[in-house]
Amino acid sequence: RTTLDLLNDVVAMGFDREEALESIDASLDEVFGFENRKEIRDERLSDELYNDILDGFKCEVEGC
Repeated sequence: RTTLDLLNDVVAMGFDREEALESIDASLDEVFGFENRKEIRDERLSDELYNDILDGFKCEVEGC
């Protein structure tokens, strides 16, 4: 799955697109480094990373 897939899933949960993108970008910058990032439609994420970030958003909604 890609960063764009993740963004679409987060927006479907009710988050603002721009705020979600900023948060996802910040997380991925820490993991990959800013200079190693690709376009969101081309950037492939491992299932573990994808789910970790998605779980963070779910936690925000559910109040973990």
